[in-house]
Amino acid sequence: MQFPNQLGHQGGVEKLHYPTNFSTVPIIGPNLLLRHKNIKFDVLAMTFPLRRVAASLTWLAASVLFVTAILASSGADAQSAATKRAAPPSKAYSKSTIRTPSSWVANPAVNGKDSYLVLDATSGRELASNQPDELRHPASLTKLMTIYLTFSALDSGRLSLGDALPVSLNALNAPPTKMGLTPGGTVNVRDATMALVTRSANDAAIVLAEALGGDELTFGAMMTQKARQLGMTSTVYRNASGLPNREQVTTARDMARLAYALMRDFPHYYAIFSVQSYPYRGRILENHNRMLQTYEGADGLKTGYTIASGFNLVMSAMRDNRRLIGVVMGGDSPGQRDRMMADLMDYGFTTAQAMRLSAWTSPRKPPSARYTAISFDPSLIIPESTPRLAIAVAAPPPVQAPPADQRVAGPAVPPPAEGSAAPIGSQGGHRMARPTARRSAAG
Repeated sequence: MQFPNQLGHQGGVEKLHYPTNFSTVPIIGPNLLLRHKNIKFDVLAMTFPLRRVAASLTWLAASVLFVTAILASSGADAQSAATKRAAPPSKAYSKSTIRTPSSWVANPAVNGKDSYLVLDATSGRELASNQPDELRHPASLTKLMTIYLTFSALDSGRLSLGDALPVSLNALNAPPTKMGLTPGGTVNVRDATMALVTRSANDAAIVLAEALGGDELTFGAMMTQKARQLGMTSTVYRNASGLPNREQVTTARDMARLAYALMRDFPHYYAIFSVQSYPYRGRILENHNRMLQTYEGADGLKTGYTIASGFNLVMSAMRDNRRLIGVVMGGDSPGQRDRMMADLMDYGFTTAQAMRLSAWTSPRKPPSARYTAISFDPSLIIPESTPRLAIAVAAPPPVQAPPADQRVAGPAVPPPAEGSAAPIGSQGGHRMARPTARRSAAG
């Protein structure tokens, strides 16, 4: 065993065997102690490099973790920045959509946004309602009257589907949504009409208004005059598009009257309200009315939105040979509005069946009809023509909405035109509280 030899134990033992040589003892003792201390010192000296190595490894691991954290953070920032460039944050978008125009002055006669009405188209019976006679802003529901007057001009011969209508600066400068007209160009009546039905194009509405009325203000007076003839006692129009105007007002009941009038007076054109898309110069104009895709039996009519109006919808649907007309105004979002309309229509169909209301009979095509809905097929070639609007249209006097205390509910649907099927007289139905949404629908 070498370890005792290294400590000098063997040498010490040998010398201690000599009894006369005790003088070496004082030397051996300190020497042993000194060597023992040296051995301890060497062990301690070995521990310090180990600690230094351990400390170095610890710092290295900490450095690696720190660098990894920095790289991960920068990668997340880069990904976040890319996401922001690709799609603006929803919060910023929502702010932009709810900003109120600084020039807007509220109409004191309009005391809210919400209202709805569901009625049976055959009998005119009111099946569900909430504030149907309160003034509301129509937004793009206005275009239903623009379309009505366009249909009337087509059947009277004042317009033809191929007429090339000039595009004015007013039309070009219209706010979205738009169909994308060419400066200094023209657009035919068929394309302009279908842009109203699908894209709800404001520029197309102005083009048609200027063709029929000379200018949009005069056309607005013509629209109001026609509204009175149809029994829309509370509606006032100031433009053809529904863009914000504090004086442009209507009611849910008046909108139901207008929807019924379109079915009754122009049954040969009504099918175009179910068209879900329309091609125009390489673009596809999508229909804003998602209920055509999500609600069974839906076949028209129109959506609308401004900040002042909320999300509006006039629609009609057929089930079990019964037709209902529904109006929802002031929705919080497209999805909420559509869900509410679906619930109201479901309730209406159930109620109509329980009441055994008469089936819907489609009105016959009038003798004055010059076209049909198939004539609006974009694949059909129509010859370009010049509008025959030589006779100036005298502007009717402006019509104001009657005061609230003078407005009456009146019949749910207007009296039929001569020669058309007369609906059963309006009968008062019960009023239903706002329903609870039971299904999801596309927004």
